[in-house]
Amino acid sequence: MLDLRQLHYFVVVTEEGQMTRAAARLHIAQPALSQAIAKLETDLGVRLFERHSRGVTPTEAGAAFFQHALRALLAVEEAQEAVEPWLRAGPRLVVGFDEAAGDLARRLLRRFMLAHPEVHVETRHLMPADRLVELKRGRIDAELLYPPSGDEQLVEQLVERSPRYVLVGESHHLAGERSLVFDQIEHETLPGRHPSVDQRSANDTWLMTRRTAPPRVTSETPTSLDELWALIARGRAIAILPQFMIPRLQGDGLRAIPLVDVEELEVSLACLRGDARPAVRDLRASLRPAEESEPRFARSGDGALQDTASPCPDG
Repeated sequence: MLDLRQLHYFVVVTEEGQMTRAAARLHIAQPALSQAIAKLETDLGVRLFERHSRGVTPTEAGAAFFQHALRALLAVEEAQEAVEPWLRAGPRLVVGFDEAAGDLARRLLRRFMLAHPEVHVETRHLMPADRLVELKRGRIDAELLYPPSGDEQLVEQLVERSPRYVLVGESHHLAGERSLVFDQIEHETLPGRHPSVDQRSANDTWLMTRRTAPPRVTSETPTSLDELWALIARGRAIAILPQFMIPRLQGDGLRAIPLVDVEELEVSLACLRGDARPAVRDLRASLRPAEESEPRFARSGDGALQDTASPCPDG
């Protein structure tokens, strides 16, 4: 008999089109995932995927099975959600965001939680491939986006305008600069785009509105801050990042330098259009206009960013 774990693994592999990316998204080892898919094919008695050098593609049987497997998983989630009013006395709010935006998300949610202690707040770290997917499926109630998507199904509210910084290794020829302009970095190598990152987000990160041609990028495509740190520390690339990511990466061989002549990165909170639940409404109402936000970080004498906020900001 099939189990939900098998269905979940199969759906993620189909969505990713590659065992390596699917295993990273599921947080399991690739051999274990491959074995699980092989067992599923054995149990069903039919081949679900065609294997090729670029990854996997569903067979005709696999494509048909995918639609039913996805509906089955969604039905289980709906069944679980149906009993939640009996599990919790108060309202629930689930907010998703990329792990790199954790500092920004905590500031926002801390403010909301202090004002609304009756709401049960949960957070979900989203992989790049989950951008907007979990929100539109109803698995989360709100999502932090950067840059904003402009999707007509969503209501997006500006949270913050974050200045951009250039992150370089300590031995990089720009490491001694106190500030930079775009012309100084236009021809530097940048981290490559992982296939799970949509092109629009990559274009914003690469500042494509300033370029006449795509930048030179590495063959390596980091998907975590640790992978990005290793790439820059080895001198393989530089990175252009918003201010709220810098404290997690600066130091340990890296320097962050303000990029002073480019537009700030806009961060928004997205909710489904028409979602009028009180918890979602209150979350949106708790956001201050970006123009009223006080700077969170200040530069010390050597140009490094220092956190000026209290450990538990009270809004």
